[in-house]
Amino acid sequence: MGCGAGLKWWLLPWVAVSGGCQAGEPVQTVGFYKLDDQRLTGETTAVVKEAGFGDMTVLVTIDTSGQVTAAKALENFDERDPSAALAMVRKWRFRPQTFDGKPVNAVGRVSVFFRERPEPADLSVPFPEAAPADTAITLHRGACYGSCPDYRVTIRGDGLVSFETGGDHLAGTAAKVHLDYNGHNVLLPGSHTARVDPAAVAKLLERFRAAHFFGLKKEYFYGATDNPTQVLTVRVGKASKTVTDYIGTKAGMPQEVRDLEEAVDALAGTARWVEGNAQTLAELDAAGFDYRSQAGAKLALAAARQFYGYGASLGVEDLLIGLIDRGVPLDAKTGDASLGATLVRLAAAEGREGLFDKLAGRNVLATLPRSALTEAFTGLGCSARIARALAASGADPHIVGEDGTALTRLHGSGASCEEHPERMLGLAETLIALGVPIEGRDSLGWTALMGCNSPELARLLLAHGADPNAREKDGTTPVLSTDDDRVALILLRAGSDPRARNPQGNVRSHATKGHWPATLAWLDEHGIR
Repeated sequence: MGCGAGLKWWLLPWVAVSGGCQAGEPVQTVGFYKLDDQRLTGETTAVVKEAGFGDMTVLVTIDTSGQVTAAKALENFDERDPSAALAMVRKWRFRPQTFDGKPVNAVGRVSVFFRERPEPADLSVPFPEAAPADTAITLHRGACYGSCPDYRVTIRGDGLVSFETGGDHLAGTAAKVHLDYNGHNVLLPGSHTARVDPAAVAKLLERFRAAHFFGLKKEYFYGATDNPTQVLTVRVGKASKTVTDYIGTKAGMPQEVRDLEEAVDALAGTARWVEGNAQTLAELDAAGFDYRSQAGAKLALAAARQFYGYGASLGVEDLLIGLIDRGVPLDAKTGDASLGATLVRLAAAEGREGLFDKLAGRNVLATLPRSALTEAFTGLGCSARIARALAASGADPHIVGEDGTALTRLHGSGASCEEHPERMLGLAETLIALGVPIEGRDSLGWTALMGCNSPELARLLLAHGADPNAREKDGTTPVLSTDDDRVALILLRAGSDPRARNPQGNVRSHATKGHWPATLAWLDEHGIR
């Protein structure tokens, strides 16, 4: 019967079992939802003649030592020659994988990225000379179809930094169109100045010299839409050079140019104006800003919106905490809710425990109606502590909202725990203990077990009585909604119907399309076609 016969493996935690299997027992091959985060070594970007825009998905098989034994292209958007990508992937090393407490061969998807072979700068073009005070570096970032910030910052050789929004930025380009519709996406628009060490400016200018900036092309343009444009200009005395970057690394632009863009931002400290951080507070303090005014509430709301862009830094949370410490009016109305309620909902959704604790310490939770607390609870991010605090303050864990429950959110569009499996399991345990309905359904009609790609979470839900045969209107069941071979096998062992079918096919066809060797072997063993 094999190693561990007679044990209910679907109820076992996913940890190594003492003793393992007997020597000579065949090693099982199991499919994994993804393997990117299990890679230990190897480059992920291939340099090719024509990069295209789409990346490539590669199906890899790794043995019990973590070496790649097979690789083939799956999703190849640009229909490019996969040989370079496959050769690169075959050199990767992965963490050895286990399932049911035993070493296994693993099959799973990984992503490979592409960039064109950079065109070297013309080394015959000299870098000009001038007195340090007679130099300037300007970076202009343009708007995009989204929340890309639009601004221009200049660092002079004497250390003066000038930042500004407004004006006819990149007129005639897609950036101008996006700017008209989406705005500047800058926390503190307008004009601002600061000072940096001139020696740091001179050091940055040396990086431009080392990159042979004056020998680069004027423009690196890749033919795609909706992306931001970056324009770098260096003036040395009367000579100047401008390089325009529109997805430039896909069009032969050396990576050094992108690095220089980031270096200009870092030296200028543009984050204080663009998204906000401790420097923002220092400048507002020096300017005598009235935090207790309506302007203070608007600033806090604008900072909170940074979380809904491409990812807010820790500096934004620090800014919000600082604004609360300085007395922004948490009872100020911001649309249909108070600023305090808006920030509680944000802190809960993002799992920002520092911000949540600050609001709780200001007794904001005590001022909120139960409906607002419950809304924050159903939109919960990855924090068991916040879940307990909301429930203790009056949130109703039993409510199933339009988007489901905090349990269904673990795998839905608002999921924030995928990179933190231990926190996810702790949160799931807490939610179940608080009484969140384990069979509550989201807007798709899915329960928490449906769409689950975590073996640990699947086992936990099953151990607490989740129905392995819960069914959506079109026939979708948990085993037809997962993308992970391990989860499918756990569900089948727990009694999920192996003959279930939805419009996309039956369990076998899902297993075939999903590259689930363990599930296919189980179906074969049980004579199920």
